[in-house]
Amino acid sequence: MRWARASGSRRPPAEPDGQAPDRPGKPRPQVRRRAWLAAGVAFVAAVAAAAGSRGFLASHHGGLPVIGQVIPAVQRPAAPLISGTTLTGQHLNIASWRGHTVVINFWGSWCVPCRTEAPVLARVAGDTRPLGVHFLGIDIRDNPAAGLAFERHYHIPYPSISDPGNLIAARFGATAPVATPSTYIFDAHGRIAWAYFGRTTYSQLEASVVDVAARPATPRGRVPGS
Repeated sequence: MRWARASGSRRPPAEPDGQAPDRPGKPRPQVRRRAWLAAGVAFVAAVAAAAGSRGFLASHHGGLPVIGQVIPAVQRPAAPLISGTTLTGQHLNIASWRGHTVVINFWGSWCVPCRTEAPVLARVAGDTRPLGVHFLGIDIRDNPAAGLAFERHYHIPYPSISDPGNLIAARFGATAPVATPSTYIFDAHGRIAWAYFGRTTYSQLEASVVDVAARPATPRGRVPGS
């Protein structure tokens, strides 16, 4: 103590809780740790949210026995009757397509995943045409001009019904779409044979369409050959 008084030096004041004094330009270790922790929590939350959303679409059956798989014939619910005015102003009723496999796709020009999915649908439609498969789009919550421009941009080869009020989805009842886009395959007997809520892929959709179209199921209550 005598030497300290003689030299005139003073002991620096202690920091609260034993912390070291700040150094200009360098963040405290505690601040850095908190920043890394916050970034880690945000990343985990984002990944969990994305996985949760994907898991919901994959697992939510929407009143159907399975999603993303061809439904066994005895479990296929009746498909709704769909009719309306196309984006080109023509009346269309899919009742005239009975006896054929029909693919229904709910979409909108405002839907970002629909832009990625559009070329897939166009390709599958072309590849399965020899099987007698019909495709129909349902342009929801959109105006005809925007929908028509979308179809021309992506060279969609099949018609779409304009449904700005999203009323056609209600005809599906418990099997209504829970996402945009959503895709259904109706078998030749007017039943829902496959469905997927979300953006589908070429391999997934093409294989399912071929499966349904190549093996027309026997209507419920009938015995093959009767």
